Amino acid sequence: MTLPFVSSIVAFVRSHALALAAVLLTALLAVGGYSGWRHYQYRQTAAFAFEQIKDSLHPANVAALAVRVDFNAICGPLASAIARQYPFLKKGPDQLRQLSDMAQVGLLKQARVKEEPLKEITDPLARLKTPLYVLPENFYTQLSHSVALQHDTDKTALVAAQVRHPLLDKTFSLLLRMDKTPEGWKICDLVNAEDLVRQFREAQVERMEATRQLILDKNANTKKRMEDMLPIKACTASAGLISDGKTLLVVVNAEAKNTGSVAVNNMDLSVTLYDPAGKELLQRFLNTVHPTIPGGTFEKRWTIMLDGDTPLGKSVLAARTLTCRAFWQTLGLNNGEILHLKRHPELVEEFQ
Repeated sequence: MTLPFVSSIVAFVRSHALALAAVLLTALLAVGGYSGWRHYQYRQTAAFAFEQIKDSLHPANVAALAVRVDFNAICGPLASAIARQYPFLKKGPDQLRQLSDMAQVGLLKQARVKEEPLKEITDPLARLKTPLYVLPENFYTQLSHSVALQHDTDKTALVAAQVRHPLLDKTFSLLLRMDKTPEGWKICDLVNAEDLVRQFREAQVERMEATRQLILDKNANTKKRMEDMLPIKACTASAGLISDGKTLLVVVNAEAKNTGSVAVNNMDLSVTLYDPAGKELLQRFLNTVHPTIPGGTFEKRWTIMLDGDTPLGKSVLAARTLTCRAFWQTLGLNNGEILHLKRHPELVEEFQ
């Protein structure tokens, strides 16, 4: 059974099919056009550019990053900050350009490296013994996981990220500015370059100090072993001119006893001489081959020749009575082991 109104509708559609199709097509075009316009508008936003940048970070796509990141612009403030914290690095009239080039090359090279899963080094001693590198091996992976869009406006936006450096055991925050340029949205500035480089330098100096402390601790342990093995019983010194009236001979005599269980074959003695007031006059390292068995006695005399007319020679002569202080710098043991003190360890730059 067919309802009357259904027949009327069918007849109306048949008689006006062309007009209805035109209306429907117009509606579809309007909806599609609006959707396309909205999509075009979205492509002009910082949010769209940010998503493109994020997608280009892992795996790192150098070509895509170059479209959205002005590496030259962000490395400018970075180079200035590096020059202030590392004035010795690329020192010269062209320092800033060289530092900027160095930073750009480092960032681009890291983007081309196939990143492997980062092996966490939990042992502080192992971290100190691992050579320091500036960028973590998974630098771009960390960026892709932590990067976030902040303070989005019509013309500028901020991009924040965090990167943890495993060897420094520290997390660094990055704040980048993205600007709307004639070529589209681009990251054009590393806003916190100064703080970032300063924090890295502070962490690096802490690491350098810790490395030096390892040497100092080892020196202290080695020095105690040497003092326990071959304790110095006496150190004396005297000085006088020979017959020519110009040549000054300083004679140092040291005595020790081997109280250890291993023979000592050779040794290097650090000797410092002082005047009666305690002023240091001279310091020398005196070495000799003098096999000393366990329980044996060590006694050795060294002669130091000076020019009596020099300020040093005159100060030694004026002292008349010399005080000698000595400690072992090196002991060569019969079992092949060498006990040695590293001299005056300084803070060592791990990269320049």
